[in-house]
Amino acid sequence: MTPVRKKCIHICDFERLNVLDRGTKVLIIVNLVLMVILSGMAFFFFGMKSPAKKAQPETKNIRSEISGENQRIDDSGEIMNVIRRTLGDDSSRYSVYIFRPGIDEEPVIFNSKKMQPASMIKMFVLAKAMSDVKNGSLLLDEPIVINSANIVGGAGSLSGYGAGREVPVRLALELMISQSDNTATNILIDRLGIENINKYISENGYSDTKLNHKMMLVGGRESNYSSARDLGNLFKKIYNHECVDYQSDQLMISWLLKQEAEECLPTALPFLNIAHKTGESDDSYHEGGICFGSSKDLIIVMMNDNLKDRTDTIEKMKKIASTVAKNFLR
Repeated sequence: MTPVRKKCIHICDFERLNVLDRGTKVLIIVNLVLMVILSGMAFFFFGMKSPAKKAQPETKNIRSEISGENQRIDDSGEIMNVIRRTLGDDSSRYSVYIFRPGIDEEPVIFNSKKMQPASMIKMFVLAKAMSDVKNGSLLLDEPIVINSANIVGGAGSLSGYGAGREVPVRLALELMISQSDNTATNILIDRLGIENINKYISENGYSDTKLNHKMMLVGGRESNYSSARDLGNLFKKIYNHECVDYQSDQLMISWLLKQEAEECLPTALPFLNIAHKTGESDDSYHEGGICFGSSKDLIIVMMNDNLKDRTDTIEKMKKIASTVAKNFLR
């Protein structure tokens, strides 16, 4: 009986081994199938994504070229062409200064030359006054007396205050800019001194600019003069808070934002916030300032002498400003 019993045991062991072999085979087959499936999935996901990764730098470079984030695009020639086409045969009577912060390294300047600046000269009186405020030689709350010799017509309301009336320096400065007040300018010139104003102008590199007389009080003196270059550089310094200091420059900008003359830049650029100054006489028209946008800003000065047609001059200036703002601010 014993041998038979052993034989049964061996048979059972053999059958058990056969069962294990079949299970092993099935397991191997299943593993192979899973490996094939997983390999296919890996190829699908990683293989399909790799081309997109290679394309990303190319897309980024294109956007950088358009936005100017990583490189500057020199389109000054195109802007010059816009100016020339707009001005046509009258171009010799105009000067234009254009600077786009964050885009330009140097301003685009067309035909800058010395011109009679009319009320644009007041920008240099403003800068000198704020410089004196900073060094303590002038106080914004300091009263200035309106004397009869400085009361003139033209723009502004201070002439209606009457001789002998005192006004604070702060009010005189604001009216000189917002209303282009001639009487306010004259009492400020007396307080600061023409020689001191011209010394400030010279020391700060405004080589085309000189104040020779008060507003509407020429008295046989040489004309005042300035240029689009000097005025543009002054606006640029105020914009960069490099004229006096941050607080003083911001105060000047706040007065420029109150400018009441709105025929030119504010009409041409209603989508921008304009801090500007105008200047006008019988034979000249000038406009300039800082134009604040939602993402990009523009500093622009346009001057015209030997004025032939005031309306045509303003329309040409508006077209230049509008074309530059709409097509060349990225």
